[in-house]
Amino acid sequence: MRKQETATSGRIITVMNVLFWIVFIGLCYKTGTILFSFIVGLLENSIPTEKLYLELNLSELYNLGLFHYLNIGLILIIVPALKTYMAYLAIKISMKINLKEPFSKAICKWVAQISYLALTIGILQICGQSYCKELLRRGFSLSNISGYFGYGGEFLFLAGIIFIIAQVFKRGLEIQSENELTI
Repeated sequence: MRKQETATSGRIITVMNVLFWIVFIGLCYKTGTILFSFIVGLLENSIPTEKLYLELNLSELYNLGLFHYLNIGLILIIVPALKTYMAYLAIKISMKINLKEPFSKAICKWVAQISYLALTIGILQICGQSYCKELLRRGFSLSNISGYFGYGGEFLFLAGIIFIIAQVFKRGLEIQSENELTI
């Protein structure tokens, strides 16, 4: 029964690895496209900002001033970049994990990094959402920008769960090391 569970878990990890790669490639595309569109919007004045990625229109924001354009634009770029890095770490974990001895220093480090990235993403999304709400409250028109940030709460929740898992991995590594020393 135990061999069958390990084989099934191994297949699931392989499938997850493929899915992580698909997500990683999609997030690379999204991050690169937003970055390119943002830079073109800076260089070519406000005309191209009306046709940004996924119909994201920053021309109104650009017209408010470069300061607002840079603040919102950088958050729009940093959040998917951090998500891309999270997917990359998930790929590394799925490729390195050994089900017979699942705890290693590298995996513990990567799981902890994912929790910190999720926390950062959640905070940035909340900041971006609040910034857009404040601009809207002041009477500025931002059409659909605030919808791109998400609410951040789900990433804060994810950060908490993964942080707990990181602590379990850390403790598991300690126990695994103690067992190797006692034998």
